[in-house]
Amino acid sequence: MTRDSIQENDSALNTLNREGKILDGLDKFYADDCTFQEGNEEPIVGRATQHDRLASMFSTLKSFNGATLHSQAVGDGVSVSEWTFDMTGPENEAIIWNEVLVRHWNGGKVVRERFYQA
Repeated sequence: MTRDSIQENDSALNTLNREGKILDGLDKFYADDCTFQEGNEEPIVGRATQHDRLASMFSTLKSFNGATLHSQAVGDGVSVSEWTFDMTGPENEAIIWNEVLVRHWNGGKVVRERFYQA
């Protein structure tokens, strides 16, 4: 995959995230056997597993208020983006996630994603 094609796919995926269409982006841009890892936790294997986890979490939210992309970079087979996700939890509590997402790409799909929260 070229940097240009990674940039194009990553930008399209980031647009879906900003629109709150995170599950749509997962279905469109992630490989079936993609691994997901938060910090140093054990990786989760499989797009379907991650989809179910996120869908379950999103179903508890009162609202998804937005996602702000602060920065984005693309290298050889990898993209990195810095985000703030703003949500309202089931008890009306503010949920703010500040994350850096590192995505490894192959064949137009994310094959590994690792994210770090502040």
